[in-house]
Amino acid sequence: MNWIQVQTAAEGPHTLVGIDVFLPGTPEPGKRYPLVILLHGRNADHTEWMRKVRLERYAEEAGVALALVQGNQNFFVNSVWGYNWGDFVAKEVPAKLAGWFPISSEPEDITVMGVDMGGYGAMMAAQHFPEAIGKAVAVDPILDVAKLYDSGMEPRPEYIFGPREELEAKGFRFSKEGRVPVVLLVGPDGEREARDFAAQRPYVRLVRLKDRDQEERMEEAFQMLMGGAF
Repeated sequence: MNWIQVQTAAEGPHTLVGIDVFLPGTPEPGKRYPLVILLHGRNADHTEWMRKVRLERYAEEAGVALALVQGNQNFFVNSVWGYNWGDFVAKEVPAKLAGWFPISSEPEDITVMGVDMGGYGAMMAAQHFPEAIGKAVAVDPILDVAKLYDSGMEPRPEYIFGPREELEAKGFRFSKEGRVPVVLLVGPDGEREARDFAAQRPYVRLVRLKDRDQEERMEEAFQMLMGGAF
């Protein structure tokens, strides 16, 4: 595949953001490719998916463009302090890439996929921007950010989400209703919580992955997505 490294001024979070873009090796004239936006987890950066998953092998075969987005520790949401990473992921990235490369900006052609923190961000994109994306895929996502408030996490959760008691009012908890399909993929450790979560949300499809480590689950989930399993 063609690998392009981009540094762009992001209006939402008010900073420069790095994006690694992968395009099919020999683009077809006039074709605009579906886009998968990949979001990393905590204590990682935008290279996480590249380092842990054989992205190019599967994406080349599927004829899909990829965008690996640098997000620091922001959970890819519009924070209470006005750093709008959610806007950047769901709106700015597809629009900019469609302007620069042969990539589709049609919502049905855009999937946001993430792991851990990025899985939460992908599901938040589906919840808050249903007009902008067609699908969200989350591997081992954080399903309740309220649990982070006693974890010692840095930056402090309140710097992103505000007071714990206002999480639902500010839209940082997941709704029982949704307009965008979400695929939730977990291993055995997170299966019980994920099953309870999905049972209350008909727009969520739960997939239990094999009993392996998270890196292997990321590979399996991406391979399934590229193979059209969901």
